[in-house]
Amino acid sequence: MQKLNIEHQISTFDKSMDFLAAVTDHRQRYDLILLDIVMDEIDGIELARRIRKTDNDADIIFITANQEYALRGYDVNALHYLLKPVDTTKLEALIKTAYAKKFQDSVIVVKSGNRHFRIPIGTIVSLETVGRHVKLSLTDKEIECPGKLVDILSELPCGQFIRCHQAYAVNVNNVRTLSRKTAVATNGKEIPVSRTYLDDTRKAVMRRMGAQ
Repeated sequence: MQKLNIEHQISTFDKSMDFLAAVTDHRQRYDLILLDIVMDEIDGIELARRIRKTDNDADIIFITANQEYALRGYDVNALHYLLKPVDTTKLEALIKTAYAKKFQDSVIVVKSGNRHFRIPIGTIVSLETVGRHVKLSLTDKEIECPGKLVDILSELPCGQFIRCHQAYAVNVNNVRTLSRKTAVATNGKEIPVSRTYLDDTRKAVMRRMGAQ
């Protein structure tokens, strides 16, 4: 954090339940959480799952000695996982990514009716074709603007926004769980996933997790 010149405060916990109590009972909030997976009382995956009941905004990085745990990590919307021993260069890159996503988010400008809206890209959950318009579902509201889905996608970061259906695209950074037919976003929204786009969508989610 000092090397990246990021103002910070760091808290450490020796027991998983102590950290859970800090988050759930004392309402402490963290921008970035580094979790070991094999811990006392409850493991890191279960701890993250309980944290997500009250906090969908914190970035979570898992630290593990076993690569197989990565497949379990994406259903709690983890930013990444790191294998032990931790590569400090990779950790630095992840901290930089998390900081940029949370505090230096780029925006897209869209027109809806007679107004123009500056929308932080990180708040976009999905895009949907509705007639001659595109509906942007954000973390807290929806906006419709004229145009084609393919044109708006061309203005968004490639790899982060993936076509998951003929009429839908999804922001993989905001995907909590993925099944054969549905992606569930961090705000609970369900986005259809068609068979045609399932493989590409799954690969994009796994790339985000660093599993590919």
